[in-house]
Amino acid sequence: LATTGAGKSAAFQVPIIVHEEIQRNPSLYPGLKGKKLPVGLIVTPTKGLAGNIVYEAEKLGITGFAYTHENVTQAHKKKIDIVQVISSCETYRLVCVDPEHLRADEWSHIASSTPFRTNLIFSCTEEAHLIPEWGNPEFRPDFQFIGTFFRSRLPSSISSFALSATLEPGESTNLTHGLSGEIFPQLLPYLSSGRKTIIHCQTLETVYRVYVYLLSFLDDSNPAALRRMRVYHSMCSDKYNTQTLNMLDNDPICQVVIATVAFANGINVRSLLDSISLGNSSS
Repeated sequence: LATTGAGKSAAFQVPIIVHEEIQRNPSLYPGLKGKKLPVGLIVTPTKGLAGNIVYEAEKLGITGFAYTHENVTQAHKKKIDIVQVISSCETYRLVCVDPEHLRADEWSHIASSTPFRTNLIFSCTEEAHLIPEWGNPEFRPDFQFIGTFFRSRLPSSISSFALSATLEPGESTNLTHGLSGEIFPQLLPYLSSGRKTIIHCQTLETVYRVYVYLLSFLDDSNPAALRRMRVYHSMCSDKYNTQTLNMLDNDPICQVVIATVAFANGINVRSLLDSISLGNSSS
């Protein structure tokens, strides 16, 4: 457990870097053995988080692949056998996958391949607080399968861990109130502060109600003012969402992102200073 921005990503980035360093310079680390092709497996709840993990890892020179429907489809179009690529461990050091894909035959093949089992150094679950909330029969029951997959399909010698910035130590309790309504005057101080902010909404409808409300307070004489706010959810294209994250980090004008809770879980943008939740959430 650690707060947002406290460096939880190091838990799956550093082991890869260490193993690669030992492989490059074995004489500097007598008695230590590094995997020749170290690989880490990360189970993520959303494709946005998977893409963000890969993006951040690649900044450190760590290759990664987000095993999402879109990326797998692109691989097939290019005649790339992505199951074989992952199994061989020759290309990617980090692989992100959602719980639903874990149950597919392709992942049974990957998990049973000798190169993958030999080079796998850890399995990780991101946003672990979502397992009991999302893993119900009416929503995404495959979340309850994550632990079974780790225990039954992966080598018992590897590290397995879970990460969360939301789950408090001790017994968890449900929230009973939050900001809601048709207008959102409570948000205006954040808009006027100039601080980079993400606003989490429970529904897509609320995302756009907040967007339209805040839009009315922008300077309509300045076209650049429209860059000040962005929306971020699964109905936007991957290109648009990636551009939004890049703008938050690199565009001084881009200040506020309004996102669905489900889609923005775990998004790592270092420039963010404030995080606001609208509406009731069960975690």
